[in-house]
Amino acid sequence: MSMLTLSKSSLLHVLKSLLADELKALRHLSDHDLDTTAWDETTLIHGSFESADGQGAARSLNADSMEVIALATRVNTCFQLHESGLEDYLLRYKTLGDWVTLVATARDRGARNLAFTTSGSTGTPKVCVHRWETLVEEAAFFARYFEDVLDDRLTRVVALAPCHHIYGFIFTVLVPQLLELPVVRGQQALALAQARRLQGGDVVVGFPFVWQQLSRQALRFPEKVLGLTSTGASDPEIIRLLRRQGLTAMVEIYGSSETAGVGARVDADESYRLLPRWRREDVAENELRDDRNHHYALADDLHWLDDRHFHPRGRKDEAVQVGGVNVYPGRIARLLESLPQVARAQVRLMTHEEGGRLKAFVVPSTPLQAAGALTEKLTQWCRMHLTAPETPRVFTFGENLPTGAMGKPGDWEL
Repeated sequence: MSMLTLSKSSLLHVLKSLLADELKALRHLSDHDLDTTAWDETTLIHGSFESADGQGAARSLNADSMEVIALATRVNTCFQLHESGLEDYLLRYKTLGDWVTLVATARDRGARNLAFTTSGSTGTPKVCVHRWETLVEEAAFFARYFEDVLDDRLTRVVALAPCHHIYGFIFTVLVPQLLELPVVRGQQALALAQARRLQGGDVVVGFPFVWQQLSRQALRFPEKVLGLTSTGASDPEIIRLLRRQGLTAMVEIYGSSETAGVGARVDADESYRLLPRWRREDVAENELRDDRNHHYALADDLHWLDDRHFHPRGRKDEAVQVGGVNVYPGRIARLLESLPQVARAQVRLMTHEEGGRLKAFVVPSTPLQAAGALTEKLTQWCRMHLTAPETPRVFTFGENLPTGAMGKPGDWEL
């Protein structure tokens, strides 16, 4: 099973997702500002492509010299190219196809492990290296698990999650390669779901925010469609609503960039069950060890029912999930308070009914500041200095931060 080789098609999809993510961060772009649908093997990393059809811009990333170095570093890190000694060739090659071939060659020469990077919202992103054999074994386990839950064979993967994250990689790259399934990705995948063109045998790989949006459209799912969600806590009511709309089952995966998958469940009212490779014996509190006796610290506090079943009780680092990305409201509030217009700030996650994004309550440094003008200034600053998931969607202003009955920080209505 570990002999599975990543196809060049899979490598191209991962590279496109990885490079788009890096360019969006470098250029402070939103998801809608960068269209990767026209990227293919001939797309240039830098420079321009002269073409008679006027599509040259779409056929080049137009990366400048500093961006090329950042992109090459990201690819080298993800695919651990330094283990093959070929990492320097990234700066010599010009097209996405060249980079795909280089990564494939490096993997043939022993650079098999993969690294996935955390969001880095509290500082330097953390690089989490995973053994290729472990990733393939997990994908093989879930391939069997999904078909058992569906009580039928899978026929297609509809990928609403990006494949450069570990969750998207396992379930939209490895699982379909193992089962030889076609994959529909990105905007095409979302359009497929919204247009009610899913079909029996589909496994839809999403995350809580996108499932919430689909549930609001009153979709009717055909028989034998399996949902998959991870990257954060799902609202049980959303899952129940999707089930009433015909979704056969929703598989929730608990895990992280550091651990890959840890547990899974099908019923939102039940506990998670540990995946076979994990053990609780002989570890410290909030640790697990794998079948190679490596110990891993968990980001969440877990309530254990027994040695194989648990409920997550919340993040230890106070992160919340927005659109499948870890963000840190406390850090964002501190950044807002560093601005001269802001005396105090509090940032919270909206409720599912409010929209599932971040909201901010601000005490202005000057009481007479017009709310509309201050909202515009803060929104512009956030767009320049924060990622889209980190940017509060609504600002509320007042003379004092909201507090609860015991004087502790409290919530507020929009």
